[in-house]
Amino acid sequence: MVKPSGIAVVTGASRGIGPVIARAMAETGYSIVVTGRSAPELESVAASLKTGGATALAVPADLTDIGSRKALVKTVEQELGPVDVLVNNAGGDPQREFEVMSWGENEAILALNLVAPLQLTHLLLPGMLERRRGHIVNVSSIAGRVGFPYTEAYAAAKDGLIGFTRVLRADYRGRGVSASVIVLGAIRDAGQGQRTADELGLDMPAMGTSPAGAVGRAVVAAIQKDRPEIVVMPGPGRLLKALMDLFPSLGPAMNEAAGANATMDRVIEHRRRTVA
Repeated sequence: MVKPSGIAVVTGASRGIGPVIARAMAETGYSIVVTGRSAPELESVAASLKTGGATALAVPADLTDIGSRKALVKTVEQELGPVDVLVNNAGGDPQREFEVMSWGENEAILALNLVAPLQLTHLLLPGMLERRRGHIVNVSSIAGRVGFPYTEAYAAAKDGLIGFTRVLRADYRGRGVSASVIVLGAIRDAGQGQRTADELGLDMPAMGTSPAGAVGRAVVAAIQKDRPEIVVMPGPGRLLKALMDLFPSLGPAMNEAAGANATMDRVIEHRRRTVA
């Protein structure tokens, strides 16, 4: 669908896994647009990519805002040209109890993790179809299937992203625009899991986690090989995900056995003290 060249937009690229994805794509020949909320961090990422020989543009945007999404697309097309690849990586969760968060806070989770990817795709899809060239990569999470504690809105968004990708791919792949979803397990070295561990003074173990670089490689592979879904988890991650689909109670049982529930209890207690 898309050769390793052209213009790629990577959301959530100011920190965490986003810069890793942007770097992996730049190394394959894409001109990169990095976007996120923090202008200074985006400029730093873009400068690093340029030092490596890539064409890079930083466009700050608040993806929870409809106007910012539209402005982002307009700016990219004016500055660099038509977008060939969209990587919807922006996301996150406050890791707080569902009932204590306001509805506005829950809506913001859905806006960032689900609505923004849908609208950005909707804005870019007509041009991609006209050129018969394009690829949408959505970064999801196993949290959408495993029943991870205190992630109700986040899990709903990430699971919804998987369904959106599957239907989008089926509807438009024959017209030159494909779609892939990257389903992340626990990631070390970068991302929300690593930040939370650092915040609590915990070590992210190598066992049971994947390095951040694996996410960048997965995104590139999804585009180059036109893969419908890649699960970034150590061992037989795809099989494990399939088993959790068949046996919904398996995820919570695994969380309990692996100590995830106890860890999230610590996170929630820390959030209570921080908010208070």
